Amino acid sequence: MAGAPAANAAALIIAGGRSTRFWPEGRASRPKPLFAPDGKTTLLDAAVARAIALCGRERSFIVVARDHAAIFRRALGNSLPRENLLVEPQARGTAVAIAYGAAVIAARLGAELTLAVTPCDHFIPQPAAFQRTLLRAMRLARQTHAMVLLGIPPTRAETGYGYQRVGGPAGLGYRVADFVEKPSLERARKMVRSGRYLWNGGIFVMEARTLADELKRHTPALAVTAARMPRMSAAALAAAYRNLDFPSFDRAIVEPSKHLMGIRADFAWDDVGSWEGLWQALRGASENVEIGDVVTLDSRGVLARSGKRLMVLLGVDDLIAVDTEDALLIARRSKSQDLIRVLDELKRRKLDRYL
Repeated sequence: MAGAPAANAAALIIAGGRSTRFWPEGRASRPKPLFAPDGKTTLLDAAVARAIALCGRERSFIVVARDHAAIFRRALGNSLPRENLLVEPQARGTAVAIAYGAAVIAARLGAELTLAVTPCDHFIPQPAAFQRTLLRAMRLARQTHAMVLLGIPPTRAETGYGYQRVGGPAGLGYRVADFVEKPSLERARKMVRSGRYLWNGGIFVMEARTLADELKRHTPALAVTAARMPRMSAAALAAAYRNLDFPSFDRAIVEPSKHLMGIRADFAWDDVGSWEGLWQALRGASENVEIGDVVTLDSRGVLARSGKRLMVLLGVDDLIAVDTEDALLIARRSKSQDLIRVLDELKRRKLDRYL
């Protein structure tokens, strides 16, 4: 059971992520956070619920690009205060989004707070365990004045994820020795077998002052601009954004930092970057994932997601079957990462209404 919200802390949700690999459920008008892995609760709703449990409704914020602001505002409803939806004039990557969000939050709530930054588009089915891990990370961040990264114990050799190598122990956590981004399958298998590598989940915890210092150290131009952002008019903010060009937060701030600690997560996590990823996250002993009105017979390793009608799979293996109101996808599970080819073909055929 979840405990009370953390004291003097705030949560910042980064609402990015395209949904192209979840076609036909994902469309241009439905970014990845609005996808519901189980067919019921969207990634956005789950992320907001975790943030509120951790920090409370008034101290939970979400940052989105202007192109998607109206979509997210409708999706959020009254779950967060309206002013806690922070809108960027345009998407400029995670370094800029986090710098902007942190600056606005610190200006409203004070620079002494501890900030938990989390993506919106990850699948975390154990919210209470998530809260316990984040509270430990907050304690470590306050004790060490370091940026604390969450490390997720890997459940498989995954080539599409980043990894962190665990260094020596440090208080409640460990020192982060280095990073490996998207290794080959052979190397990923060796790393997982070694027990010295954790998935890098893209979840960061740090004091607001620590983040400000790290920005000054590694991206001084961004630090100067971010410090002024809370007082800027909409026009000035848009003008400032046009001149911001920085790598991701991981590349610009985390990797070069000398003040990193890690906390081992005790919750399940998955990036669910594709239908294959969703099958990996949800599969049980039968190795079939059935969402909606689905019957599978003599079938194995399938992900079946029905729409308004019954779906029956008989004698098939390793398939993705997704039925929506206007499109049906049948694909080899191993090919689900290649859905960009489908979108390219739809564009070529001028079938833009399905994009």
